[in-house]
Amino acid sequence: MRLTALTLFLVANTWKLFAQQNQTGQVIQPIDSMLYYNNTKRLAIGSPDFVEYAPTIQADGKTIIFQGSNGKKYDLYEARKDDGAWWIQAPLTKISATSDSTDLVGGPSLSFDGNVLYFFKSVGNTGDHEIFYSTRTREGWGTPVNIGPPINTQPFLNKDKEMVGGYEAFPSVTADGKTLYFIRVNTEGPRDRDLRKQGVFCTCIYKSEKENDGSWGKPVKLPWPVNQDCEKAPRIMADGKTLIFSSNRPGGKGGFDMYQSKLNTIGEWTMPEPLNYVNTDKDDQLPCISAEGDLMYYTYNNQDIYSVVIPPKLRQFKNNVVQGYVTDEDSKNGIGAKIRVTDALTSEVAFEIENNPSDGRYTLVLPVGRSFNVEFLKEGYSSFMYALDLRKTVSYHEKSLDVHLFKTVRLNLYINDNEIFEPVLADVKIRQKGQNIFMNDTKNNSGDGKLTTDLPIGAAYEVIVSAPHFKSVLLEFDASGLVIYRTFEKYIELVPDKIQVQVNVADLVNNTRVKSKLLLRNKNRDEVIEVDGNQLVSLRSGDRYEMEVTSDQGYAFNSKIIDATQGSVAPVTIKLLKLEQNAKLTLRDINFESNSIKLSDISFTELNRVVQLMNENPTLCVEVDAHTDDIGTDQYNLALSQERAKSVSDFLLEKKISPNRFSAKGFGESQTKVPNNSDENRAINRRVELKILSI
Repeated sequence: MRLTALTLFLVANTWKLFAQQNQTGQVIQPIDSMLYYNNTKRLAIGSPDFVEYAPTIQADGKTIIFQGSNGKKYDLYEARKDDGAWWIQAPLTKISATSDSTDLVGGPSLSFDGNVLYFFKSVGNTGDHEIFYSTRTREGWGTPVNIGPPINTQPFLNKDKEMVGGYEAFPSVTADGKTLYFIRVNTEGPRDRDLRKQGVFCTCIYKSEKENDGSWGKPVKLPWPVNQDCEKAPRIMADGKTLIFSSNRPGGKGGFDMYQSKLNTIGEWTMPEPLNYVNTDKDDQLPCISAEGDLMYYTYNNQDIYSVVIPPKLRQFKNNVVQGYVTDEDSKNGIGAKIRVTDALTSEVAFEIENNPSDGRYTLVLPVGRSFNVEFLKEGYSSFMYALDLRKTVSYHEKSLDVHLFKTVRLNLYINDNEIFEPVLADVKIRQKGQNIFMNDTKNNSGDGKLTTDLPIGAAYEVIVSAPHFKSVLLEFDASGLVIYRTFEKYIELVPDKIQVQVNVADLVNNTRVKSKLLLRNKNRDEVIEVDGNQLVSLRSGDRYEMEVTSDQGYAFNSKIIDATQGSVAPVTIKLLKLEQNAKLTLRDINFESNSIKLSDISFTELNRVVQLMNENPTLCVEVDAHTDDIGTDQYNLALSQERAKSVSDFLLEKKISPNRFSAKGFGESQTKVPNNSDENRAINRRVELKILSI
């Protein structure tokens, strides 16, 4: 049991059966000739002496708000369905608190999404009734707001000196929230004047359309055959086309009976049909129907709420309900958004609504038989699109759809070299398009070239990427329009700056041009260039290259370092040694550890060239000659040079070069090329040469 402030309670599954009968005791028969015996049930809400009146139900059929009285005054109460039973949650005290003990608060109409509650209040001591609304917040229903003119009017004296007007009550809002039906005092019809003389208070049904700016338009009285001078309690159904209202027009069963009229395709109301499956000789009025459309709740005899199964013939158009929450993806808080529903086939806007910003809750009531696109929009946020095809749907369904919008997009930049596809460390600056101030100035990751940055939605951006010795790139990224996806990946390929270097290859002796091949290995990155000699070579500015030159014209190889770190290089000439008997080829970078015969790692590049030369010239026989500088004794340097020559010959043996094709000899310091008078000259004298023995 759950208690309210008025100690009202509900007991699960304890509905009282009530067989509606007319004055003769005959069980009422519906208009489609199907017998509904004991087809009504009294809702077990509150105690037997508690009056429940004017129910309104949320689209999902799980929340009812009604006008209730404990015998002193009417207030609004909320009940929720749980495990098949209705439980009163609490009186809507914040709404009732704005009224004094003599005020009347009633006629609630809950928007289909459950976010806005419309109702009327008596205002002042003139009997004036005005329509108010309250918006649901995290803490409950907010402070009531007077809907104002042109819906609410001021009372005035008619020609008979009677106080009339100033009475707007029993509002009912469509599922899209754009049309409000309500009642006003009827001062025009002749029958109304007669009824007033009999003590019957008569009203007519009006409707007001919401303008583009959100204000309500001038109310329009519904035409005949709906209004016949004494109608009340309109309820527009979820389809927006089925209107149920009460009237005491001639031909009824007595008191106010309920009638149903539909808005046809040409915008006219059909002849109202009496709901004889529920009408009695008492007042039957104030119906509400959930979006499912099979069960109607209403007020019987102005004191209790009953439910009745609606005959299939009189059920409204079949609907489906989509509901959920729109939240900020990062904070998880609810956010307010515009929800636009369009026909998927014609792109015509069916309707637009706004959800509740306090928790993001929304409800959409969509008719079956059509296909829709649903778009969730909020300025400064992403958008979300959802397609719903109901063309083959024949029954009611509820679908839960939670939507998560985000305020920033994640831009992943991958910055690479456009030739060798290696990551490039670059400077990245980001600014809004048209602005001079950079909002982001950073570098990407040198390992994978990636940079991740979050950019606010609602603007276009310029991303400027620059790196030394590369051409800068300007990337435009537009997040000002429709944004659906959060993560974007952009691959930026930087084009290296190039310089043109002339490489001349000539004979060492006679300086004639030699047909040759160039192999250039970039020392800064994974780049290898193979071209012919004696031409312009395109090299990257800022890098160093090791160039190996070979020729199949009977020449030895040669190598050289080309340094382009300064951005320009003079023409390069490299000489090749003709492979002739007694010719000597000085090997580059054959280094040994200090006072050691062990070859350093750098030596193996040149030695592999020797192996290649021997393999390409199978008749070539050489002598490996090793030389030292003058540091140390003659005897020591001679022995050291002999061991170093042997180290080179051992390498050739490891590479399967026949020992018959080479020999090793050390000369110590006996054959200097330059005087040993400086460190530079001593480095020149410390060398290994290949002497051509035969070819």
